[in-house]
Formats: sequence, structure tokens, C-alpha cells
Amino acid sequence: MTIKPRRSFLRASSAGLGAWLSGCGGGSSSAAAPEAAAVAPALAPIVTHVVTPPVVAPPVVAPPVVNPVAQAAQAYRNQQPRLFQSVPTKLLTSRLPGGRDLIWDVFGPTREFVDFQTGWRWAHAGGDWLDADQVSQGNRPWFSIASDAASGATAVASYQGDVTAAVQFVQTQGRWCAFLLDARSGPRKIATPLHASHAAPAIDVRYADGSSARLPCRIVAINSASSTGPNCTDSEMTLPVFIEFDRPAAPVASASLSYVLTQHWSGAKPTVAGFVLDPPVTAGTPRSGIAGLAGRLDEGIDAQPAVIGAHRYLDGLPLSGFVHTGASNFSAEMNYDPAIFGNGPTDLSRFPHAGLGKWVNADPAWSLVQSNYRGEGYAPLAPGLAALRIHMPAAAGVHDGSTVGSSGSLAGNGYLHMPEPLFGRLDRIFVRYYFRLGSPLKPTSQNRYHVYSAGSATDWTSHSGKFGIAPDHVTSYGGVSGSSGGPNGWQMRLGWSECDAGQGGPDEAGWAPGFHLYDFYYQNPPGHNYGAEISANERWGQRGGQGGMLYTDRWYCIETEMHLNTVMNSGPGYVPDGALRAWVDGRLVFERTGMVFRTGPITAAAYRGGHLRPCRELGVRGLWLNWYHGGKTVATIDRTSFYTGLVWSREYIGPMTL
Repeated sequence: MTIKPRRSFLRASSAGLGAWLSGCGGGSSSAAAPEAAAVAPALAPIVTHVVTPPVVAPPVVAPPVVNPVAQAAQAYRNQQPRLFQSVPTKLLTSRLPGGRDLIWDVFGPTREFVDFQTGWRWAHAGGDWLDADQVSQGNRPWFSIASDAASGATAVASYQGDVTAAVQFVQTQGRWCAFLLDARSGPRKIATPLHASHAAPAIDVRYADGSSARLPCRIVAINSASSTGPNCTDSEMTLPVFIEFDRPAAPVASASLSYVLTQHWSGAKPTVAGFVLDPPVTAGTPRSGIAGLAGRLDEGIDAQPAVIGAHRYLDGLPLSGFVHTGASNFSAEMNYDPAIFGNGPTDLSRFPHAGLGKWVNADPAWSLVQSNYRGEGYAPLAPGLAALRIHMPAAAGVHDGSTVGSSGSLAGNGYLHMPEPLFGRLDRIFVRYYFRLGSPLKPTSQNRYHVYSAGSATDWTSHSGKFGIAPDHVTSYGGVSGSSGGPNGWQMRLGWSECDAGQGGPDEAGWAPGFHLYDFYYQNPPGHNYGAEISANERWGQRGGQGGMLYTDRWYCIETEMHLNTVMNSGPGYVPDGALRAWVDGRLVFERTGMVFRTGPITAAAYRGGHLRPCRELGVRGLWLNWYHGGKTVATIDRTSFYTGLVWSREYIGPMTL
């Protein structure tokens, strides 16, 4: 474990979390430049303080593991065999007297999103497609089927048409068997797989070897400007729609599409036209960074001038080498050097000096597993590399009708302080680590219970929460539960969300990650109330899908950049020049600029030893590892997560050499 006290970092002018973090906050009372930018110039020479934990056991030799960047094809959301996620029904109906139904149809495509759950956007509103000339957004359909067998708002007719060319293209090019169906020269409605009396759409194929098969329809989804959320559960839908079938299993000799239209309106020679869907996919080579200048498994990375600190979890090293065993309440100002807050002389026995570079308030359930550990689907990232294991057990005795209070389940609440020269001053930070979600992970509608919370109010168990290692400046006056931003404090935890649809779809068996922007709500200035936005705007699938899902039993290199906006004590108190970025396995998966995370002048409050005030310029104060379930309801399934390869820096870090 390495940490640098950097007196030369800044020339500017002149913290666990308390009970205010209950509920959505998830606390405990114990407690950049654009992608193509050049590397920043080297910083001034520094004095490095290296803390080396003692080796208490010989290294464990494990079998070689595969570099996560080179893992086989289903590591990312945009590599799954199905393009769209479906659900079996629109609602989970209330299980409690007077309770509300839960809208379950929230995962699939919309006019704006390939996948609403992961934030994967179409490049063009209404979908991206290739026409029969393989022209993007072209106008010549792969197939055109006459739709004039009936007429009228209640008229029903079955249709069949040749789609051989489209299905052959899908099969030979390894594409999704997914299409945009559009009605031309007259509005039409199509029966979906959930229609009670009409057959679902299907494609019948004859393979080149003479065998035949029916490719079932997996989803018909709305494609309408009037609908902002997904809808794949209506029994009939107005065209245009997104539609997907199972992929053909072999070379195709011929293919025929059949479907039922339930409404026919006027039009001259009306047809249903089909186009092959072609969503944007994350491309480009992984971006290298300063980790490429270090040795295997980040050896010597602390010699890089921009690096502030690093944790190298190696076989044989004890957890105690990375965990502070002294004071743990990092939400109380009485535990901090009073000079930082202008409240007395320097005291090096207190935070952030005490335990610098180690986890403060690490949960007793945390453990450091060696590379030979094999629980929860674990395998090491590389031979000789250990990992931090954090387990979140399911709450006991929860069932429909349980009273669960008003808070969720907390599994991780550790903190790493910035060195004093950076504490509250640092305005740009990169945080890189490797993350693995353990298995089994089985969220289902059966363990999503309908419960009482906050008195008599009813709520549904969520399969979502907060996770990750992220920069922070939470105070007693703001930072969580909608209170981030403005002059009081902020945090930038990550959010996770699971899909429990049980359809074997591409959003299942993992987490949809993103920045937890919900907390930037009422304290932030108008126009920057990110908590009022749809959740898809904070998810990491936005740039072609790669970061849209983190699946179980795989290592992912996660790196985030937070560039805090400029603040001042006059005028509006801020400039909207902040930015957030995220990389997964070295590829940029999220970028948002023009953001506001803080405003000046910062809140002035009287000293109270058990509270924590904002300080200095509201810059980065530390890193917070917060793993929380909820919301307002407790966890109802076991979950385990693993972290390794942690580095925090003033420059982009990039994947380590394995």
C-alpha cells in the first residue's frame, strides 16, 4: 500500500459518515481531459512515504487466468446473443391490502434507447438500421409485405412474407436477428407475443442442410415519440416497432416471416417494411495510461508523479496492512486536524494524517482473499494477486407483509483520506480498480417482496443500490439522500441495478452500473438538478453499450474521472465546467461535461465536534467505498463483490500490466 503526502501538489489558497446517511444515503453512524487529450506534464518532485505490510505467508501460486480484456465474447452488454431485454408482464400486482402495483416493464428499448436499463442510446431517435443496400438509415427495405388483406379499426388479418435476404445477412454477419418494422401508406397494429388470441410473430427458416426451424419472437417493443419509457408488454402495438427473434443456428436457404395485424387503416398499397437494426457499438482500442509505465501488477506505480496512492493486494499480505485500526468515525470533526478547518494548531495524530492511505472504518466482514480462493465464483485476476472481498448477506425473515423500517442494507462503508495538502482542495481525480461481482446472483420476482416501510407505507424490495470507490466531500450539511451539490457537500458514488425479469435476457446475471447522480437534486442550482432526470442518463451504456452491464464471475477494470467545476464567492458562485467520465477495460463508456457539483461560498457553520463541516474549496476530501442495498428496503438475496488493483491519481491510469 502506497500513499504520497504531496506538499507540492497545490499552490492554491488555503470527514465514516453519520446518522444523516440513513435511508437512500447508505451510511453508518460508525463510521478530465477529453478522451484524446494529451498526458499532462510531469509534476514537481515529491517525497514518497511507502507503507509495506509484512508478508505473513508465502505467496500462493494459482493457475494462470485470462486477461479480462481478452475474455470471450459475452463480457459486455453489446456482445450478448440477444439485443433486447423483455419481461413477462407489465406489472407485479400488489400483494398487500391497499398497496400499489410495481411497473416491471422498465428494461427494454425505447425510441431514444437501445436499452433503457443500461443507458445504451441509439445514434438516431427511432432506431439505427441498415437498409437493403447496407446504407445506414437508408430507405430501401430488406423486405416489404403487402398489408391490404383487411380494412378497419377492428379488422384482423394474418400475413406472411419472404425475409430470406435479411435473415441470411443476419446469419452470415453474426448480427442480432432484430428489425425495425414500419407501416407504409397506412397505419397498422401488430399482435405481440402477449396477445391472448392471435399468434405471435415468427420466422420459419429452412437451413442449407435441409433442416428447418422456427425462430420465435422474443420481443415486440414500442417505438413512439409519445412514450419515454419502455413498453414490450402490450398485446398489440402500433407500427413502427422494434422486433427481435432468436438467431438462426446455421446457414439459411430461405426464411419466411409471419405475423398478425389487428388494425388496418386507409392507405394506397399499404405495406409493412423491414430494416435490419444496427445499434452503435463501442469501438476503438483500449486507452493506455500511466499504469503502462509500471511493472506487472502495478509494481512501482507509486513512482509516477501523478499517483497519489495505490493498494496492491498481493498474496500473503494481511488485510491489516490496508486497514486503519484507530479511530473510525470519519463523520466527526473532532477526529480531524483542526488546522484544516481553521480551528486550532496542526495535530498530526488525527485524520487525515492518522491511517493515511488505509481504509478507515472497514467493516469487520471485509476480508482479503488469496488467489487460490474459489468461493462465490471467484477466480484471481492474475497469479499472485489477492482481492478485497465484501459480502452482503440477505436479511433474515423478510417476506410479503414484513415491516422493514426505512433503510436498506449496508455492506461496505470504508474511507481513504487524501493527504493534507490535497484535502478539500483537489479538483480533479482519477480512480482505477478492478471489480468482480460474485455468483450466484439470482434476483427474481419471488424475492422482490412487497413490504411495509417507514411506518404503514408499502414498498417493493428494490434490486439496486450504490457501490464502487469514488471521490467524496460529504458533510453533516449535505452529500447524500438528494442533498449533494451547492455549498454544503457532495459525493460521487456509483449506482447498480439488477434485472429480475427471468427471461434469459441480456440485462440479467449482472449489474447495470452508473454514477449515482440522484443525490444532486434540491441543493444544486437550477438546471443542474440531476436527481430529476431519468436514471438512463447516469448509466454507463451510453457510448455503444460496452459499460452497460457488469456480469458475474468476470473482472472489469473500472476507472472514473471526476473534474469538479469552478467555484467563486461572488456572482452565481459557480461555473458549469465540471465533468464525469468512466472507462471499462480502457474504453470510454460514459462522458458528461458542463456539470455542477459545488457552489460558493461554502456553508459556514459553527464547530460541533460530532458533526463535520465542509472545508477549503469543497474539493476532493477522500475516497468512499460504499456498498449499499436500497433505497428503503433491505437486501433479500446474498451478494458478494471483489476489488483489487486500486490506484488514485491526478492523471488517467489505465489497465495494469497482468
